[in-house]
Amino acid sequence: MNNLFRFICLFFLIFFITTWSCSNKPDPREDVKQLIAAVDQSDTTALKESLDLNWIVSQRLKGVPEKDSLASFLKKRQELLDDLTGNGATRVSWNNSLVVIGKSEVTGDSATVEVTYIDKTNGIKDYTKIGLYFKDGKWKVYDLKLKEI
Repeated sequence: MNNLFRFICLFFLIFFITTWSCSNKPDPREDVKQLIAAVDQSDTTALKESLDLNWIVSQRLKGVPEKDSLASFLKKRQELLDDLTGNGATRVSWNNSLVVIGKSEVTGDSATVEVTYIDKTNGIKDYTKIGLYFKDGKWKVYDLKLKEI
C-alpha cells in the first residue's frame, strides 16, 4: 500500500511538473502577430527580433560556392529585409490580404502556426505554416513563406 501511495504521488508530481513546464512558454501565435505587425509597419528592427535571419538566409543559399558565400549571404539577407519592408512583394501581398492566424502546435522547443492569407480583391486563399523555435525566452521564426525570395 505504501508503494502504491508513493507511485501515485510520483505520478502526480511528474504530471504537474510536465504541465507547468509546457505551459510556461508564451503562445507562438503572439510572436507571429508581432511579425505580421512588423511587416505591416515596415519595422526592420522588429523584423530582426522576430526572425532568425541567419538561418533563413543560409537555407536559401545552400549550394552556393564557398568563395561567394559571404557576399551572397549579405546580399540575400538585405533582399529578405527589402521583401518584408517598403514596397517588397511579400509586404505588399500581406497588406492586400486579410491575414488569419490559426492554431499553433508546440512540440518541445519547436512550434508551427497556421496562417491563411485571403486576398481582399479576389478572395484567393493562400495557406501556410510558419515554423518557430523557442530560445532565450522568446519564439523566433525560422521557416517563412515569401513571395519573391
